[in-house]
Amino acid sequence: MKKIFNLSALILMLSLVACAPSEVDDLFDESPAERLDNAVKNYTELLKADGGRWLMQYFANPDMEGINFIMTFHNDGSVDISTQNAYVNDGAFYSDRSLWQVVSDYGPVLSFNTYNRAFHVFSSPQSDGSGYEGDYEFIILSATDNQINLRAKKSRDKGTVIDVVMTRLNSTEYPTDEEYFTSLNAVSKAAFSDRINNYVLTTGSGKRYICNDVTTMIWSFYPEDGTLLDNGDYMNAIITTKGIRFMQPLEFLPEYDANDVAAQNFEFQADGSLLCTDDGVTKITGPALADLFHQPQLGWMLSSKEGESGGDFVTIYNQIVTEAKAKYKTTFNWLQLGYDAAKAKYRLYFKNGKYNGSIYVDHEILDANTIKFSFNPDAEGAFDNNGKNHYNNLESMRAMVALICNGEYTLTSENMMVSNPMTMTSKSNPSNFVVLSF
Repeated sequence: MKKIFNLSALILMLSLVACAPSEVDDLFDESPAERLDNAVKNYTELLKADGGRWLMQYFANPDMEGINFIMTFHNDGSVDISTQNAYVNDGAFYSDRSLWQVVSDYGPVLSFNTYNRAFHVFSSPQSDGSGYEGDYEFIILSATDNQINLRAKKSRDKGTVIDVVMTRLNSTEYPTDEEYFTSLNAVSKAAFSDRINNYVLTTGSGKRYICNDVTTMIWSFYPEDGTLLDNGDYMNAIITTKGIRFMQPLEFLPEYDANDVAAQNFEFQADGSLLCTDDGVTKITGPALADLFHQPQLGWMLSSKEGESGGDFVTIYNQIVTEAKAKYKTTFNWLQLGYDAAKAKYRLYFKNGKYNGSIYVDHEILDANTIKFSFNPDAEGAFDNNGKNHYNNLESMRAMVALICNGEYTLTSENMMVSNPMTMTSKSNPSNFVVLSF
């Protein structure tokens, strides 16, 4: 059974271990000061127990992304605080040692009472006179063996509720603090892409919200049938190796119930999506794969690597390389599919030595994961100059356009969040496939 440390639970715990009714009476003879003193001692021991190593998910204010700290509490009253973020040491890993104490104030309070260069930058005044307005003292709300729930003291006094969570950190999985932050950086890069717009949050009732600015951890939300300007919300969040946590519950969701379930904590799933652990239903994924083709900042490179294309894609691509060498005395570099928003068309974009060219094709999105291309070489604006030249002079280039425009293609990806790479496979002939990446 997990040990629960808070003032009311402490009284209950002590009463349960009492051996006789007279001892129960003795418990209630303790003064509030004595009970508070016992709670302070219990929390102090909890922080130091089992190596004393904790991950703190810290928020300085409601307008700033969360910051991860690893804190190791020592018996001599010192604490090592490590971090890696844009505000400390120019973004490089950094660790510093200072002092800590659990004190009696608003109940038990965890205080970092000497300056720590990794931590106090968020609570100290900066050149603007106020700085980040963060806290260095935290009211201890409750705790188990492996989690401590805190509330920022100074922020609370100003009327802002900032809850901070500390979880015991597995020293076997991350032997050093720096290894944790190296892993966190890798997770963060794999989890989201700042080149993708319109992530999607779906609630249990099927209500969908568009999410943007996700890599900044200052997420924007608006209903799929609305706009950010008219009915949008911003929520700050923190990322860990396990998932993300918003500073506050997502109160704008229709299922929000402050007394029951409120979406706030999300964990990464095997497919890259984020599942809410509070309600077990709300989910965050990337855009539909076909919609990704409509994002003009993405250019999808057709892979020519062994095993990443098959059937006619392999044969025709190799023919383009050979033909381009013979005709233009150049080395063919790459083929790319991308969306040109100005023309509202996809283009087969290529680089052949010093030549860049575009061949414009029409498209139809049949469903979230199915797309169909077509091409009319006689249509106005079907080529740029180099595109027309290569189309007319290279039989293999004409064959590649015909292949891409031959029926429907299914889009698949193992990662529902970033979807890079994805695979485009012919519905009529699945042996014809190619991996696309941006």
